[in-house]
Amino acid sequence: MEKFSKKKFIAKKIVFGIVAITAITFIFMHLWNWLMPVIFGLTTISFLQSLGLLAMSKIVFGGGGRRSFKNKGRSMMHREKFMQDFKRRASEVKDQDEEIQDK
Repeated sequence: MEKFSKKKFIAKKIVFGIVAITAITFIFMHLWNWLMPVIFGLTTISFLQSLGLLAMSKIVFGGGGRRSFKNKGRSMMHREKFMQDFKRRASEVKDQDEEIQDK
């Protein structure tokens, strides 16, 4: 009985995923076909083209994924290091500006 309910749960997730992707793609396609030709003079796109654009934007820009605690801590470390480097460079530029003004 447990295996059946697990298979049913997985099947429902797959069906929901397909329906969600289809709905998002149709919404994206209709928004594109409504706005882009009028604003930028671009051509209209088909369902498969809009699906491809969504997939490409997911690859290029990422996002939508879940972050684990490990990745969150790592991004915090990167943010701190970036801020330290930024402050160090800002102080160097400030020192250079003061030297130029003194001359």
